[in-house]
Amino acid sequence: MPPSVLRQLPNVLTTLRLLAVPLFAVLVLRADGGESSAAAVVFAFAAVTDFLDGELSRRLHAQSRYGRVLDPVADRLLIDVAVVLLWLDGRVPLLLVLIVLARDVLLLFSLLFGKGRHLGIRVNVVGKAGTLVTMIGLLLAIVTPPGATATQLVLWAGVILLVLGGLVYARALRGLPRARHS
Repeated sequence: MPPSVLRQLPNVLTTLRLLAVPLFAVLVLRADGGESSAAAVVFAFAAVTDFLDGELSRRLHAQSRYGRVLDPVADRLLIDVAVVLLWLDGRVPLLLVLIVLARDVLLLFSLLFGKGRHLGIRVNVVGKAGTLVTMIGLLLAIVTPPGATATQLVLWAGVILLVLGGLVYARALRGLPRARHS
């Protein structure tokens, strides 16, 4: 494969993850509260592309503006849609959903209106671990009976890591100088 084509692979994976979100949503909604192997497969595929695209973009030196903007959007969209739909199915608690959505809304506002618009989304190891553990917990929530103890433990561990990752990000923002209005 030509190097120029290989360097596009991370963006292709990000796009596939974005396209997987509505498919995942349809499959969860069709399951009508039941476990859905098909939704689990789509979610697992999307979760794996999250880690593959980042790894490939670093190894191939193929970072792009498209990837920097849409990769985190795709991640947040996948997780946010999953927590809401799984809450509607009684598979995740409302408090968990509220924490995840509040964190993501704060992140979004930071990127649009705060100091984050100058920093962008800087990946930190705690946030990355939180995304991984949360995705594993959500995958478990798709395929296990509602309220399964092991699933809940994994989900809460992931959410705690996501919040801690958000705090690391906020700390980085605090160190930035205030933007001057010109």
